[in-house]
Amino acid sequence: MVTALVNTSPAAAAIQPFAPNLNLINVQQDETSDPFSAFFNAALNVVEDTNSIITTFEQLQLDFATGKIDDILAVQMAMDRANNAVNFTSQVTNRIIESYREIMRMQI
Repeated sequence: MVTALVNTSPAAAAIQPFAPNLNLINVQQDETSDPFSAFFNAALNVVEDTNSIITTFEQLQLDFATGKIDDILAVQMAMDRANNAVNFTSQVTNRIIESYREIMRMQI
């Protein structure tokens, strides 16, 4: 008999895999928006998502340290999710800076 482990704690319910909502290639534009503002808003949303993921992890970590929750797996999953979010955000930032520097080196 195979039994599945199902974690129904509130802490585990708050943890979801990190999947950034970043669709910079097919950004929908209308006549009033320019491409830069659409790109800027998408990048800003990624930073805000990363910040909320880190805040959730810090709260779970504090709750675990104070004994409010005892689910170490949820804390570890939140830590991994926060780590992935920070790595993704830093990679996007590095690519943007690298692209900017390459544009600035172009001869006109």
